[in-house]
Amino acid sequence: MLKPKKKITKKEIKRDPFLEKIDQAQAHLEGNRSRYLQIGILLLVLLLGYNVISDNNLKRDVDASSALGDALLTLDFNDKTTAQFQLETVIKEYDNTLSASLAKYYLGKMSYDATNLEEANRYLKSYLDSNPKGFLAPSASILLADIATSNGNFLDAITFLDKSINNSNSKKDSKLLKLRKAEIELLNGQKSKAKDIVEKLLLDKDLSTWNKQIAQEIMGKVLS
Repeated sequence: MLKPKKKITKKEIKRDPFLEKIDQAQAHLEGNRSRYLQIGILLLVLLLGYNVISDNNLKRDVDASSALGDALLTLDFNDKTTAQFQLETVIKEYDNTLSASLAKYYLGKMSYDATNLEEANRYLKSYLDSNPKGFLAPSASILLADIATSNGNFLDAITFLDKSINNSNSKKDSKLLKLRKAEIELLNGQKSKAKDIVEKLLLDKDLSTWNKQIAQEIMGKVLS
């Protein structure tokens, strides 16, 4: 007889000190990317300008980028209600643009933070489907893996992370994804798999002090 899937709530995941460290690393990386995105959007609007745009598609992309930039600035001011409306408007009015896709990521992240996991899952999957190699894909994959883990779907969680690892061109992102994979394997009782991942990471001479600390703490849990 098959055992029922073990469910782990988002709250339980967040309480784990090792996962909190990975969350902090992810948040730092994501925060920097958000800043770069905002700067890039503003520069794009300033450099191109409406008076030099003749192509309708290009104008639409710039309009979408400007609208997304406004939404992210609103989000920076922590006005989540207005930001949500603005992001939803970007998706509705500028469908099939990169900005609309990015808006889905941010709506997914907002839903995740509000523990509306079903809606978060929908938005994040939509973003990842259209941007499997996007610069926010690693963050989206980690969030989707956490949602799957909270529902006891460990195989789905690992699949999200493996796909993102394979698509990643960033060593930093890859290491963060592997650390999260090791932690989820551990949560699923797969100590040998978690140990194998961490041992390989610890052999990396370029492993940052932060990641090394997380890896060592995971190893400590594996050996306990």
